[in-house]
Amino acid sequence: MRLRRFRLSRFARPFRLHLGPGPGWVPPDEHWIRVDVEPGRGDLLLDFQGFDRFPFPDGSVECIYGSHVFEHISIYRSQRVFEECARVLRPAGVMRMVPPDVRKSIDSYLAADWSFDLFRRRRARATAQWGIENYTLFDCLREDFLSRSAQARLGSNALAHQNAWDFETLERDLRAAGFTTVARSSFQGSHHEFFAFEGTYPSEANESDRSIYVETTM
Repeated sequence: MRLRRFRLSRFARPFRLHLGPGPGWVPPDEHWIRVDVEPGRGDLLLDFQGFDRFPFPDGSVECIYGSHVFEHISIYRSQRVFEECARVLRPAGVMRMVPPDVRKSIDSYLAADWSFDLFRRRRARATAQWGIENYTLFDCLREDFLSRSAQARLGSNALAHQNAWDFETLERDLRAAGFTTVARSSFQGSHHEFFAFEGTYPSEANESDRSIYVETTM
């Protein structure tokens, strides 16, 4: 696939970033820039594993949204990504993050709860895709931290999930990156109109039983 050259001049300022939007999201206006590792899904093709810097000026971004994307970033690169998000956001800029809520998975594992929908889906996928019939409860939990990638561009031996946070650890890392407020939110619970699209297209953000919603500002 021939990639279209990325040009900032195509987008209106201040910029708005959607990290890892997937195939079903349509930008609401000309401010939004889709950032993705998969050709065809992003205006800016970017692999966070080799990431060092966004191609945006300091303070040029109004808001950032990322649903179930940050856990795909290596623990060796995630803090750099947070620092870059802080750099490009303008004063009072906001970032909304929706990573997996690993505490829900841990609690379900400790309770030996096979009825947890996420675990049931993971077990069914292991059988359907990899032929594993005896996928254990711990196998299901481990996917919150380490899991196989289905993205062809990254290669057959690449990892999908390779990072995780609880709220307290995420708050620590975000504050260390330069964010001043870090607050819990809820599904479609943002106070910012930028994120009104949440829940209007297929996304893991819609799975409130397995997600934690966080908003952080400069």
